[in-house]
Amino acid sequence: MRASFYASTACYLVKEDKVLLIKFNKKWGQVYAPIGGKMEYGETPTECVIREFKEETGLELKNPKLKGISYWKDSTEGIIFIYVAENFDGDLQESEEGRLEWIDIKELDNIKQFDMNTKFTKYVFEDGMFEGKFILDDNAKVLEYKIRKM
Repeated sequence: MRASFYASTACYLVKEDKVLLIKFNKKWGQVYAPIGGKMEYGETPTECVIREFKEETGLELKNPKLKGISYWKDSTEGIIFIYVAENFDGDLQESEEGRLEWIDIKELDNIKQFDMNTKFTKYVFEDGMFEGKFILDDNAKVLEYKIRKM
């Protein structure tokens, strides 16, 4: 029997050398993460990231660019389509999921993020695309991984 498989998206919105992240209130140990979420039936990854960003922040992404694809596996498995955007419309609203914060890109190594994200974040801000494969324990800690530039 096959385990559940999830498809999701995440986007690093960049403005003036800062990136908009969410610090979750309760779930996942109050870590910082890019805004995103699970894809819905019939939705492309780009449609998903635009919808999720609008729902979580009130901002409408303009022309998000796919930067990477990350496969992960723990007791379930999934794939995350990782985007970067620099343009948006709208006004930032509060999120029910957590606190939205503009974090200096140079500080990303110094904040508490998902273990997997700490491994691939530097590739998000480099030229080209990347692909990652992550094997995780049940607490989302990376047991093994590989990342390749595409």
